[in-house]
Amino acid sequence: MDAADARELAQCMSDEEDQQRQTQRFHAPGGEDAETWALQSVASVLQRVQEAPGDEVDVETLVRQLERLPREAHAHQLVRLLLDTREESIPKQAVLGIWGKLLSGDSTKGSKVPKGRAKSAASIPIIRSRLLESKRKQAECDLKLLQNRIALLQHEESKAWKKIAQTKDRAQEILDMRQASMRRREEKSMHAKECERKNRSAQKKQYSLKKESVIKKKHAAIQVISKKYQDVEQVKIESKRLKAERERRQMEQVERAREKRQAIRRQEDALKKKKQLDRQQVDQDAALRLMKKAIAEERRIREHRQKVEEMEEAERALIQRLQGTQLIQREAYSVLEHALLRTDLKRAHSIAPLMDR
Repeated sequence: MDAADARELAQCMSDEEDQQRQTQRFHAPGGEDAETWALQSVASVLQRVQEAPGDEVDVETLVRQLERLPREAHAHQLVRLLLDTREESIPKQAVLGIWGKLLSGDSTKGSKVPKGRAKSAASIPIIRSRLLESKRKQAECDLKLLQNRIALLQHEESKAWKKIAQTKDRAQEILDMRQASMRRREEKSMHAKECERKNRSAQKKQYSLKKESVIKKKHAAIQVISKKYQDVEQVKIESKRLKAERERRQMEQVERAREKRQAIRRQEDALKKKKQLDRQQVDQDAALRLMKKAIAEERRIREHRQKVEEMEEAERALIQRLQGTQLIQREAYSVLEHALLRTDLKRAHSIAPLMDR
């Protein structure tokens, strides 16, 4: 605000004080002009509105108060404008601005209202409008700064979510690789089992052939013995012995086969257990790596948020410090002004005796 605006504001405030004093003295038209008295009635209504608590006034209540005024007050224009707004309540400054514009328009048309009072009443909303515009611009600037900070935070949050998505994709790749490795191991195991089955089948076939050969040899031996000794009893005894020997060998073969199957089963169980333990260890290692990475990401996000809060706190501290510096600067200017004023007074007192001589 420059010096001209300050003088104009001071003049308006003095006009307001004069208007308040006249309103306090006002009770009836008496010998005053009727139209001036009516305008002062509108001013008294607006003064009561201004003194009422709150920043807004109820439109219906204000319209009822204005409709009670005499016709010379020209309050019907203000009433019509208030009703056209279709609002339940409006700011007090807006009411004063509307009335100021109406007074300004009436003064240009040659109204009987004193020009000084109309000018001051019209200039009050203009100056207040400038102050409101300055406050609005400052609020817009603050809003823009806050929007920039919010956009920066949103950008950082988007980056964090992108990193999380990349981590999930990498985890999915690891899972796919692990599943492919498991499939390859299963195929390899199936191939080994198939080879083992074929080997067993070949061994079994070879054993059967060998067994048949032994039996044939035994039968041939029995026939030889039978022919040689021609002793039926001896043949029976030998047959029993051979049968018992055959059964014993069969039992031994069955026992060896059972032991071999158990050994193979134990080996397979041990191999399965080892594979399961290896797979569990791989899963635990992968889960641990993912957990550590997620914890690190979360800590970085927390650190970033903490830095943002610290920067906001530093910004508020700088604003408070700047306000304190501006206050100290204004006090220094005031001290300097008083010092210069005292210097001028001393100089004037020192020059006065010389002029008397």
